[in-house]
Amino acid sequence: MSTGPADDSRRRAEQERSRATRTTILDAAVEVLVAHGYSRATTVRIQQAAGVSRGRLLHHYPNRDSLLVAAVHHLAARGVRDVGRDRRWPPDPVERIEVAVDLMWQHFRQPYFWASMELWLAARSHEDLRTELLPLERALGGMIKEQTDRFFGSDLTAHSRYAEIRDLVYTSMRGVALGYAIDPRDAGTDPYLREWRRQFEQVLLDRA
Repeated sequence: MSTGPADDSRRRAEQERSRATRTTILDAAVEVLVAHGYSRATTVRIQQAAGVSRGRLLHHYPNRDSLLVAAVHHLAARGVRDVGRDRRWPPDPVERIEVAVDLMWQHFRQPYFWASMELWLAARSHEDLRTELLPLERALGGMIKEQTDRFFGSDLTAHSRYAEIRDLVYTSMRGVALGYAIDPRDAGTDPYLREWRRQFEQVLLDRA
């Protein structure tokens, strides 16, 4: 059965409203998660923050854990795309390493990092949450690694130990960033930045 232009227009409008509602709910869920933590990020709080009815929230996300995981990854995917956008890359490898490390560190200075950490900690004792979270975290990690490879460029990533030092520095960055939870300071001047750059230079530029 064919539909006319009016039906198609209504369908597109409904789809657009549905997408806008989902985005509003996801943004509110991240806000509530970061502000109140996992245990207090209830569907009632998220519903109130989003300004939607309970029925509409449950229509889109009937499960709280799936909502929180989707919300974090909605925010993270958007944030990851923005890091390094329209960056002009210096031809000098030392300067490029410096810029790339600064951009790597930016991932740990964003709201999506703290939202993810809330879910990581909660997943230790909530198996259902862990099941929801793990595949999406792996996908997000892959996205970040691919982006980081573009930061460094093909000449530097061709080094046989590139992936090893990339993953080691990311692990170090995560640990350092967690310290900011109890000791907030200017992340842009963190003393470890110099050490992370030095490690990349030693490995990728074969410096002793």
